[in-house]
Amino acid sequence: MHATLREIRKTPEGILTAQKAFEDFLTHHDFRLPREIVYTGCGSSHFLSQPLAMATTRLGGRGFSAPCSELLYSREWYPIGNPELLVAISRSGETTEAIKALDALNVPRFALTAYESGLSRKSDYALIVPAHEESVVMTHSFTAFYFAFLQLLLHSYGRETYDAELVSSLTKEVLGSEEYIREIVNGFDFRNVIFLGSGILYPVALEAMLKMKEMALFWSEAYPTFEVRHGFKSIADDGTLVVLLVDEPFEWHEKLTEEFQGQKARVLTVGRHDAGADYFIEVPELGPPANVVLYLPVIQLLAYYKAVERGLNPDRPRFLSKVVKW
Repeated sequence: MHATLREIRKTPEGILTAQKAFEDFLTHHDFRLPREIVYTGCGSSHFLSQPLAMATTRLGGRGFSAPCSELLYSREWYPIGNPELLVAISRSGETTEAIKALDALNVPRFALTAYESGLSRKSDYALIVPAHEESVVMTHSFTAFYFAFLQLLLHSYGRETYDAELVSSLTKEVLGSEEYIREIVNGFDFRNVIFLGSGILYPVALEAMLKMKEMALFWSEAYPTFEVRHGFKSIADDGTLVVLLVDEPFEWHEKLTEEFQGQKARVLTVGRHDAGADYFIEVPELGPPANVVLYLPVIQLLAYYKAVERGLNPDRPRFLSKVVKW
C-alpha cells in the first residue's frame, strides 16, 4: 500500500493529534490570537492559509493570505493593512521561503508546522502539530493543521471549540466513500477535471487542483463555483469530470449541473445534498468553518486513485521534493 493512502486514511487520527497539539499550546502559552492576522505559506500551505484567513474574518477578525514569495517580494501590491500577527505555515518547518517570510513584516511571528524546526525556532510562538507523513504531498497533515489552528482561533475569540472526537468520527464517515471514489475513477476515463467551490470551499477546490497535478500529473482546474460560467466552462466536454464542492445546494447549483451535463461532462457533487449530479458523495452536517475537514479526504482520494489508474506512484511525484529549499 502506498504511504499516501495510509496517510489519507489517518485523517481521523490526525484530528485527535491536532486537538492534543492545541491543548498543549494552551498549557504552555498564555496567548490569544489577535484580530488582524496575515497568513502565508507555499503550495498546499498557501492553500491552507486561505481558509484560515477566511475563518478569521468569518469569526470577527480580519484575515489576509498571500504566498510567501509574494509577501517577500511584491507585498506593496496587496492590501495587507496593519496586521498584529504573521502566521507562517510549513509542514517541514524548513521551507526557505517560509522562513524568510517571517522577516517580511515587523510584527510578532507565529509558526504552524509539524516539527521543531527553523521556522518554529525563529518565531515568537509555534503551534506544532505532529501529523507526520512519509509521502511528498500533504494529505492528513493539511487537515490536522487546519483543525488545530481553527480551535485556537475559536478559543482566542471567545467562541466554543469543536468536539474533536465528533469531528474525527465524521471524517471517518467520509472516508467510507473510498470504494465509491475508486469506482468513479475506474468507470469514467476523464481527460480533465474541474473543481468548483464557493467561499471557504474555494481554497479546498484549489488544493484539490494541486493534489491532482502533484499525484496524478493530470490536467486540473479550480474556480469559484459560478464564475466558471464566464468563459472557463468552454474546456468542459465528454471527457471532463466536474467536482462541485457545496455545503447546501440551491437552484443555481442544479442549473449549473444541467449546463455541464448539456456539454456532455459528468458532475460529482460533494456536499449535504445532491444537485442532480451523475455522482454524489454526502458529507455529514458540520457547519463552516469546520466543514473544510470533511471535503479534504474526498479530493485527496480522488487524486490518489487517478494516479494509481494512470500507473503512477503518488508517493514520489515527478520533479517534486518533500522540502523545498533554495
